[in-house]
Amino acid sequence: MANIRTRETASGPRYDVKFTFNGKHRMKTFRTFEDARAYKKKVEGEQLAGLVVDPKGGERLFGPFADSWLEHRLVRGRPLTPATKQGYRAVLRRHLHPEFGGTKLRQITPERVRLWHAGLSLASRDQAAKSYRVLRAIMNTAVSDGLITRNPCTIRGAGIEHAPERPMLATTTVLELAGSIEPRLRCLVLLGGFGGLRTGELLGLQRRDIDPLHGTVAVVRQSHEITGQGRIFTAPKSDAGYRTLALPSLVLADLEQHLSDYVEVRPDAPLFTRPSGLPLRRADLSRAWRDACDAVGVTGVRPHDLRHHAATVIARNPNVTLRELMAAIGHSSPVAALRYQHATAERSKAIASYLDDVIESARSAQESVRIPRRP
Repeated sequence: MANIRTRETASGPRYDVKFTFNGKHRMKTFRTFEDARAYKKKVEGEQLAGLVVDPKGGERLFGPFADSWLEHRLVRGRPLTPATKQGYRAVLRRHLHPEFGGTKLRQITPERVRLWHAGLSLASRDQAAKSYRVLRAIMNTAVSDGLITRNPCTIRGAGIEHAPERPMLATTTVLELAGSIEPRLRCLVLLGGFGGLRTGELLGLQRRDIDPLHGTVAVVRQSHEITGQGRIFTAPKSDAGYRTLALPSLVLADLEQHLSDYVEVRPDAPLFTRPSGLPLRRADLSRAWRDACDAVGVTGVRPHDLRHHAATVIARNPNVTLRELMAAIGHSSPVAALRYQHATAERSKAIASYLDDVIESARSAQESVRIPRRP
């Protein structure tokens, strides 16, 4: 329990409230006995409820605390991916450290957060939302660690980004892009547009991930480019990211030819490379993608929109359940049980067959669309 000790100083009496926090002795001093007694009651009540806050914790500077938070951050029990950590580090460097780095945790008030967020929103609403989410997460940890009593991030909806709706690619456009991009990347467009793979998953594919006999591709890794580390591999984005997909016959036929023309025979050979044979980089893909879009006459689309096309087309099949759709594109459900449920191989084959029908319909509807076959 807490106790009060009175002592005389040159400027008058002082009242020290002493108590124990996590096995360590703590003390806070007040000018009046009434304030000391009120704080003593507060501490004793929090001790009974298990909510005692370290009075010295709020003295810690935000900058070092945030850096430590980033190094030890876990999401669903897993460390942050290098790419996510790199993004968080950029947010800290650009928007949080300049404003709060030298500030004590207890001095970050709701008013200060509100003024900072308002100023940043004038420059970029999306950056303001991203930065606010990171700040709120850091301060939530400070609360749970018993360093401060409440999170000063109290602005409703401030962490929500209002990104514009992404364009929906037509199936004929996906085929046109596949036919217009440089030949060594045609299968990348097809796998993205009809397999629903993320860009990092596409760039992480290796020869051993393709099973021509069973007509499948296995997603078991992602490729990232991290400042200071170069190209690295990580696990998929979540447990649901590990998946084996049956491929439509058109995609499989082109993929088999691609393996013969562009991929070395060793099992770990990258599936997509530069003309030099080195692994394809995102910058290489961006240049080739822009050229293909210019040739087709489409604007404002990104390689990731191929994945959106695949998910939308699959979802249109009335026989595909939500669980099967999530399994096909590697999404985790907010319902924990669904993370451990997987689509059967038979249903995956059915999805591939359905995509065949969609592709053939698109090709029939637009006779000008042709993916040139290699001799």
